[in-house]
Amino acid sequence: MQRIFPCELTPEEYVATEAHRQVRPELLCPLGCGCAGRLHGHGTYERGIAATIGKVVLILVARFHCVGCGRTISYLPDFALSYRLVQARTFEAFLDGERARRDVQTWETVLQTYRRRTLVNAAAVVRVVGCGFGRAPPVAAEGLWPWLKEACGSMSSATRRLVTDFRITLFNRYQCHQPARVWVKSPAFGPVVRAGEWRGSAPHTT
Repeated sequence: MQRIFPCELTPEEYVATEAHRQVRPELLCPLGCGCAGRLHGHGTYERGIAATIGKVVLILVARFHCVGCGRTISYLPDFALSYRLVQARTFEAFLDGERARRDVQTWETVLQTYRRRTLVNAAAVVRVVGCGFGRAPPVAAEGLWPWLKEACGSMSSATRRLVTDFRITLFNRYQCHQPARVWVKSPAFGPVVRAGEWRGSAPHTT
């Protein structure tokens, strides 16, 4: 499972300060398994991100393990987009028409593919979110980003809220964002898994 947390650092600062070591997960498993224990550190995985100056850097993403349900939860800083190389703020600048920015110019071809993907997925986002961000745009594809920006303020915030509250991204609904399962204890037969959804506060760094 993937969670996204607020992070004011640049990718370079994240790497230099080893910020992945400072990530603190939620007190309870976000999958809603009912386990009373804390999540335990479960190593990291490495992924690329387009740095501020245009080159690609590798960051470490913290992972945690729940002993109750056996699932692993990763915590992605919100300057990154799920399964995308270019930073959230660069994509935001592109959608806002800031084509003179160096980072936008460097990744413009890639950003065009991102935009096309959001147009394809726009109807799904509106259907899932409903009125969660206020009245949805009449033409979902073209009005999606202005709607999200007005409601959330930035691409990073919009991505975080979409994943945390609605289990979807601008690009797709990935397996790691699927609704959590709720584990119900049964005295006779042990845990029974039922479909459900967890909502709660976002994780944080210290």
